[in-house]
Amino acid sequence: MFMTKRLTGLVTAFVLLFMQLLVVPAAQAAMVGNDAVIQQQDRAELKAKVMQVMDHKAAAQTLEKYGVEKEQVSQRLDRLTDQELQQLAQKADELPAGEGVLGAVLLIILILILLDLLGATNIFPAIHPVN
Repeated sequence: MFMTKRLTGLVTAFVLLFMQLLVVPAAQAAMVGNDAVIQQQDRAELKAKVMQVMDHKAAAQTLEKYGVEKEQVSQRLDRLTDQELQQLAQKADELPAGEGVLGAVLLIILILILLDLLGATNIFPAIHPVN
């Protein structure tokens, strides 16, 4: 009799445990359109192009001169709209191979001016942010 109660208790415990495992929460997923995936990839590529220019020695020196760290540039590039990031990447593509130093410095100054206009930095006192 004691053995029967014990066996019944074990079987009941296993059945309850098994039933708990059968209850699976419903998965929720949404369709991700091709446009969203392509846009994310394009944005990552554009940012990589701009950051490649920032990796240039002259560009790093210019950023350091203005007190802007590379991590700050990366964070601020994340805040740019797709159109603004596209413009910067296009400027980076237009840099001639031999004039990379001058072009990199000009691109950095352009980025700093754009960031000043957006109110993200206050490097140039003559530039007031757009409200």
